[in-house]
Amino acid sequence: MEMETDVPPRTSGFKRIVLCVDASDASHCAARFARRFAQHGVELTIAAVALDPRPLAPHAALAGLDLGVARSELLDDAQRAIAESKSALANTAASVREHLIDLAKENGDVAHALADKAKAAHADLMILGTRQHHGLVRWLDPSVTDRLSQLAPCAMVVVPDKYESPREAGFQRILFAVDGSPTSYAAVNIGALLATPETEIRVVYVVDRAIRYSEFVPMTLLEDAFVKEGELAIAEAARRLESLRNVTRAHVSANLVSTDISADDVSHALLRDAERWNADLIVMGTHGRRGVARAFFGSVANRVAGLARIPLMLVRDQHEEITPDRESKNAS
Repeated sequence: MEMETDVPPRTSGFKRIVLCVDASDASHCAARFARRFAQHGVELTIAAVALDPRPLAPHAALAGLDLGVARSELLDDAQRAIAESKSALANTAASVREHLIDLAKENGDVAHALADKAKAAHADLMILGTRQHHGLVRWLDPSVTDRLSQLAPCAMVVVPDKYESPREAGFQRILFAVDGSPTSYAAVNIGALLATPETEIRVVYVVDRAIRYSEFVPMTLLEDAFVKEGELAIAEAARRLESLRNVTRAHVSANLVSTDISADDVSHALLRDAERWNADLIVMGTHGRRGVARAFFGSVANRVAGLARIPLMLVRDQHEEITPDRESKNAS
């Protein structure tokens, strides 16, 4: 079997990375994906959470059960997850550290514990795997991913289970999903740090034709409003991208994408477009504006994370303020 070599410095915009792992296949995929970023000068912390067994078995004491064995197994699982991820990052130039969080000693839940660790590490990127089906024991499920996306102090890349990370570094095709909100523009600015002059970039706005906000508003008027907003949004995103020195103007395209009139939604339309275009990364803002639609149908970003077959970068507008060395990054 051919030995993997060090990842060349092509994603140097992110210097402090927290890789969140558990003992699942999804975490194995995330660890392999993290090799893309494991370069010289990068501090990569592998963080695993050992769950507190007491909330998992609240009546154990009444039944005379000893939770010490369960806690020991949970600690062993977390340590094993760290060791396996560390092995996946072998032969890279990054400085790899490890941190085990024992929730039996620390109050809180998984999402808060990982977000606190990222804050303490001054992380500018978090990476985690996620399964598209819930499990009973592991904690990297879609609900944790959604909660962490609200708490994370930096951009976050969600790697789906079964994802096979290419051997080469860098990203060949990055798709940016925008909705005209400050959050989506923050996602454009931060996601652009992953681009090289060879990267193909596609900016899309999904015109949502499948949602009626009121029977009294003609659907054509809503579509016209969405189209106008979309044209402005993708033009602004393209302008921002083309102003960066690591992005080639000729490699940026911008398009409107539409949902079907019935039995469709924004997340599925976006993923269809990403698949047709052969994107290897989707970048979008999370908890941005979708008005009444988000109140009734939940976070589009969360649904994309639960369905995507390729990595998804999630960004909030606050992340732009935290990311250090903006000028030097954009020049890389």
